[in-house]
Amino acid sequence: MVKLANPLYTEWILEAIQKVKKQKQRPSEERICHAVCASHGLDKKTVSEQLELSVQDGSILKVTNKGLASYKDPDNPGRFSSVKPGTLPKSVKGSRGTSNELRSVDWNKLLRRAIEGLQEPNGSSLKNIEKYLRSQNDLASIFNNPVFQQRLRLGAKRAVNNGRLLKDGPQYRVNYGTLDSKGTPKYSSAFPASLPPVSLLPHEKDQPRADPIPICSFCLGTKESNREKKPEELLSCADCGSSGHPSCLKFCPELTTNVKALRWQCIECKTCSACRIQGKNADNMLFCDSCDRGFHMECCDPPLSRMPKGDTESLSCTNVLIRPDVQVPG
Repeated sequence: MVKLANPLYTEWILEAIQKVKKQKQRPSEERICHAVCASHGLDKKTVSEQLELSVQDGSILKVTNKGLASYKDPDNPGRFSSVKPGTLPKSVKGSRGTSNELRSVDWNKLLRRAIEGLQEPNGSSLKNIEKYLRSQNDLASIFNNPVFQQRLRLGAKRAVNNGRLLKDGPQYRVNYGTLDSKGTPKYSSAFPASLPPVSLLPHEKDQPRADPIPICSFCLGTKESNREKKPEELLSCADCGSSGHPSCLKFCPELTTNVKALRWQCIECKTCSACRIQGKNADNMLFCDSCDRGFHMECCDPPLSRMPKGDTESLSCTNVLIRPDVQVPG
C-alpha cells in the first residue's frame, strides 16, 4: 500500500508555502521546512518526507526550473506555475496516478453543489457533504479515489480561507455576501489602491518574445473560458510562452494593465531587472507590486537586508533605487 501524507501536516506545509510567498521569497524545500519547524516544532526530516508525500498524492505541486525546485498550492498557485499543454491529469496505475486526477477538480463548485443540494438551514457538516457527493452518480470517478476524503477536507478549509464558504462550528454554508463567492478574484491587500504607470526599460526593448501558449497554466482554460467559464484575456510569459488568466494569477486590474505594457516574465523565468541575471540568488529575488518585475535584494541601493512583509508593505521598483555599481552582462 502506498503511504499517503498526513492531512494535518499537508495543511501546515500549505500554510508555510503561503507564508514564504507573502515574504516575497521562493517556496523552496529549505524555507518550507524552516517555517513548519518554527511554527509547529516538527523536525526537518519529517517535514521533508511529508512534503514529498504531499507532492505524490497531488496535494502540493512541485515545479523545477533551472535546477531550482519550488512548491505550490494547486488551488492557489500564486503568481505562476508551469503546467504546459499536454500535461492534463492522466490515469495511471497506482495510488499516485489516481490521486493526480483530483488536481483538475474544482472543489469550490463541488462543495457549493453539496451544500445547496442538502438545503440544511443551519449549514452542512463535512460528513453530510461527503455523503451527498458520494450519492451523485456522475461523481463516481472522484469519490472512488483513495484520497477523495483528504482532498475534500483540504478543499473545505481553503474555501473558508478564501471566503467562498462560512464555517460555524462543524457546519459549512455558502457565502453569498462577498464578491469572492461569485467568482471575482480576491486580491491581496498588499496591492495599493492605484499603481503608477510603467514603461519598457532600455534593455527590454526590441527583445524577442516566445509564441504564447493559448491555455492557462492554472485552470487549463482559454481566453474564451476561465475558471468561472467567463471570457478573460491571457497574459503570456515573453520567455517561455506560458500563459495565465489575470484572475488565476491573482493580479488586480491595475497590475494587469501594467503587465500588458511590459515584456512580462513568469516566476520561473524571472530575471533581475538590475543585473539581468537569471537563477542567481533566486531566494533573494523580489517582485515589484506595480509591474511584477524581479530584482535582487543586493542590487538595490542601499541593498535590502530583509524581505518586505507581504501583508503590510507594498514593494514598487519606482521607489527602490538600483545600485550604480551593479555589473550588467553583455
